[in-house]
This record gives sequence, structure tokens and C-alpha cells, in this order.
Amino acid sequence: MAARYVTELVGAFERYGAKPAIGAGPPVLTFSEVLDDVHRLAGALAEAGVGRGSGLACVVAGNRPEVLLVRIAAHVLGARLTQVVGGPSAYGLEFLLQDCRPGLVVHDMPVPDTGAPRLSLAELVARAAARDPVPVPVRAREDDIARVLYTSGTTGLPKGVASTYAALAARSVDRPEAAGSVYLSVTSLADRAGGRCLEHLRAGGRVEVLERFDPPEFAAACRRLAPVSTYLMPSMVYRLLDHPATTDGIPGLRAVSYGASPVDPGRLREAVTRWGVTWRQGYGMTEASVISRLSPADHEVALADRPELLASVGRPAAGVEVQVRDADGMRVLPPGSTGEVWTRSAAMMSGYWNQPALTADVLRDGWLRTGDLGRVDAAGYLYLVDRVKDVVMVDGDNVHCLPVEAALSGHPAVAQAAVVGRHSDLTGEEVCAFLVPAPGYLPGDRPAAEACDRVTRTLASFHRPTTVFWEDALPLTSRGKPDKRLLRQWAATRSGRPTRGGR
Repeated sequence: MAARYVTELVGAFERYGAKPAIGAGPPVLTFSEVLDDVHRLAGALAEAGVGRGSGLACVVAGNRPEVLLVRIAAHVLGARLTQVVGGPSAYGLEFLLQDCRPGLVVHDMPVPDTGAPRLSLAELVARAAARDPVPVPVRAREDDIARVLYTSGTTGLPKGVASTYAALAARSVDRPEAAGSVYLSVTSLADRAGGRCLEHLRAGGRVEVLERFDPPEFAAACRRLAPVSTYLMPSMVYRLLDHPATTDGIPGLRAVSYGASPVDPGRLREAVTRWGVTWRQGYGMTEASVISRLSPADHEVALADRPELLASVGRPAAGVEVQVRDADGMRVLPPGSTGEVWTRSAAMMSGYWNQPALTADVLRDGWLRTGDLGRVDAAGYLYLVDRVKDVVMVDGDNVHCLPVEAALSGHPAVAQAAVVGRHSDLTGEEVCAFLVPAPGYLPGDRPAAEACDRVTRTLASFHRPTTVFWEDALPLTSRGKPDKRLLRQWAATRSGRPTRGGR
């Protein structure tokens, strides 16, 4: 039987025909036009050797609507798709293009020659345009591998996460509200935004793609397309809060989903209070899709009388089970205890591509160990403490980076903070902090020392960063997370501002 994820999507394009579907500025394709283009692209890809079970890699320099069309065409053919949007996500690109074993690499940016046939995106589009839109039957099957999506590789080479078409169907959320709004896509279409666009289209809504995120451009698009829903990374929320054109609200914006990295509760409260839109958080990972959600109602309760909820990632999403276990993964811990977060759902990956040993380590008896440390309160809300591996060992004591970052960000002069460890002859490792100054504040020794004093008061003296680096912005992965791999390299090779005098 054909994969339901694909047949339902194709059915939506047939059903909504003349309605506007995908735009990127003035040009807007209708659902019928998109489906015709998908059939043309599928025919051109098939002619180039792409078929059910074969690998297709699509590497592009930025967000563009063609990324969505190639994805749908690959799904119709039942191909195994790997997509990469350039920039930080191009780290490890040569390894990725070897590891995913593509039968064809489609690209609009320079890519290394790994032996696989290559075809420019412009040439693919030209070949497709010369074809008649002959319908191509859906060849994908439920248990076929639909995507191999690579993690951002902040601590090493990227890992390929393999997901079936059945898993993609389990990840899809029905969005009846989509028909009356425009989804404004500003994050990488190779990641969650691509799936979110397809969910919106499946419900008959229109999608608008911005090639890059810029606060004034984002605000202008919201005014032009209202009412708008969108997905933002926390760093984007901060930029909107800090820009004079968007700090107090964004006319036309109706709903914001956010996630991909931890959010500062104080800054989130600013945005929720000022903007007057509906807020929803999703906590998830490439290997498991969405694990938990903080609903719009939760955000309202947080403003009213439970401010601690803004530090939570919500309760398990529909169809998802969550447990917090001990270090061995054998015992489920009671509410309030900190341990590793485990999850189980039909949306989970099949495993890591070409890595059976690593797959066996994280997938056990149908459960996935996330690598995140967290706790669940009595009401079932999940709070993340840190990554299991994101720990600095200072004189034998574990320093989890996330609480240190939260304490640093609590200082008014600090807009964002990221913490990593580096070698120390004295303590084995030491804590280093990278700080971004808040608008209206200048970097300097005094605000650095005061921010580090907050760490000592809030946590303990051994959590205190020994060195601070001020940056205009934190380097981010394609998923909006601080690039800890790069920050560790910087910390190991730079001399920052010592902070011991602030004690």
C-alpha cells in the first residue's frame, strides 16, 4: 500500500486546486501548479535514476520554494532524501555526502565530488519545465526510509537519522486553523520547517518562504500576509525583542511556535507579554520529532500565577510517552528527581544510518534515550536541566552548562550566554562563558564579573566561569543552537577576560 503521508499530501494538492499554496514574494503558486511542478520534477528525477529506495541528496545555499517541491517529488518516487541548507549546516558536508550514499546530488552551491552523479538545481528545474505534467503514481511504502536527516554535529561528525514514511505520518499534526492563515517559514526547510510547511499545505493553508531571517523583513511580511503563524528559534525571538521595529509587537502575526534550543524564561516572558499572540513550544529532537508541548493555555497560566512554567518544555505530546530514568537507564525515577529523559512513540527514527552500534546504544526495547537531563513535576511538566554530555568537570564536580547560562542571562547586561569547558592544569577543566551584550550595554570587566557573581550566588562557587568572552552574536548551528563545538575551539585558543576578581 502506498505511504499515507504522501498520498494524503498529494490528495490535498488535488483537493485545493486553485487556492494559493506556496509563495516567496510576489510570485505565488496555486495547489494545482505545485502538483504539476512536482510531477514534472518527479519525472526528471526518475529520468536521472532516482526511484524507490534510492538516495537523493539536495544541497542548497538558502531557503527557496524549490526545496519543498523537490522534497515532495522525492516522496512521490519513494526515494531516500537527504536535504542540507548551506551555512553552518554545511559542516561535515563531504562526510555527509559519502555517508548517505546518494544516487544523485542536486545542488545550487559548490559541493565536494564524492563520486556520486551531480546535477545543478537550475538544470533539474529546466529539465522539469520541458516536460508535460504527467501524473506519477506514489511509489513510497510505509516502511521505506523516507529521509536521512543529519544532526548538526556540534560535538563531532553529523549522524544520519533515518525515518520511515510511517514515522513521518505519525509526526504530522492536523492543523484545521491553517486554512485561514499563512505560514511564514524563516528557519531551514531541511529541518522542522519543511515538515511544518507540508502540514500547513495539507490543511489547505498558504506557505510563504523567506530566504533569510531579518526582523524588518519579517515584520513587513507579517503585515502583508496577515494573519500569519510562524516557527521561531529562541535566538530569533531575542532579535525581534531587541529590534526597535519589532520590540513591542508585530502587526499581522497571530501565532508563534518556538523550540530547537533552550529559551531564556525572562526573555520569553517579555515576548509573551508584549506581542499579544498565541504561543506554543515544542521540545523534540531529530531522532524523535516532538516529545512534549507547552500549550497556549500553559503560557497564559504562566503569566497569571505559575511563572515557573516558562522554564518548562510542557507535557508529553499526543501519542508520546516520556520517562525520566537513572544513569543506567534501568529505573524510572519519581517526580522531582533528575535523570535522563527517555521517550517512546511511533514517530521515532528507525536508527542511525550506517551506525548499528550507536543505534543499539540509544534504542532499547522500543524506547529512545534522548541524552537530555530533566525532571518531571507532580503535574507532569517536563523541565530540562542539560545535555548528558554538556558537562564540565571542575575538581571532580559536575557543572551542568544550562543552569550557568540561565544565571548569566539573568544579568541585565547579558542578552545571551553560552558556556563550555576547557582544559585547566589546576582543576582539570574550567568553565568559560561566551556572552552577547544586551541592547544599551557595553561589554566590559564589570558586567562580566557581576554576571559571574550571579552564578556564584545562584549555584555555587565552582560553577563560576573563570573566563568570559564577549561576542556580537553566538555562532549557531542550522537548528539555532549555540555551536558548542566551535565555541570549545575558540575557548581553547583564545584569552578572554578573567573573572576571579569579581568574587
